[in-house]
Amino acid sequence: MVEDTRRRGHHHGNAREALIAAATEMLEGAGAANLSLRGVAERAGLSRQAPYNHFADKEAMLAALVTTGFDRLAQELEDASAGLIGEAALAGTGEAYIAFAQTSPALFRLMFAREIVDTSKFPEAAAAGAKAFAIMVAAVTSLTAAEKVEEVSMAAWCIVHGYATLCNEASLEAPERCGDRARQFTHMIATAAKTA
Repeated sequence: MVEDTRRRGHHHGNAREALIAAATEMLEGAGAANLSLRGVAERAGLSRQAPYNHFADKEAMLAALVTTGFDRLAQELEDASAGLIGEAALAGTGEAYIAFAQTSPALFRLMFAREIVDTSKFPEAAAAGAKAFAIMVAAVTSLTAAEKVEEVSMAAWCIVHGYATLCNEASLEAPERCGDRARQFTHMIATAAKTA
């Protein structure tokens, strides 16, 4: 029965998506270092050969996870800032960014782990990351002069990312604080943007 499931899975048109979904599920429990193409195939109910039909190697599979992670992050940032401008938009993106990191810590870690996935070799992953950052830039645009947008956006990203990372890696604060912190950081960034 298991073999029948694998055989059907190997031939269905969504094998790549099934592998990515299985790898994403396993990532949070096992971590990137402990994922294997064979283990992911087994989890997806596919043959051991199936991953090699879609990914050159483990790094390529992990790059696909990075891409889907940034795509998901971009969507959540976009949803959080929809219809908002100024500080409200930036606070929405900040809170969504921190929440994403807290709900998917292993994926969040992988997305920025260049020693595991070199995104310069995977243009789709790099483009997905740039798209997510662009949403934060859009939120900053109405807060400051055009010539300062890049500088303020970088500061906003570094502050929010640093806080999210410290919460994940050093248990800095409970997840319930992320909304308050996002608003606090936004006020600090907005004030700096107006006075810089």
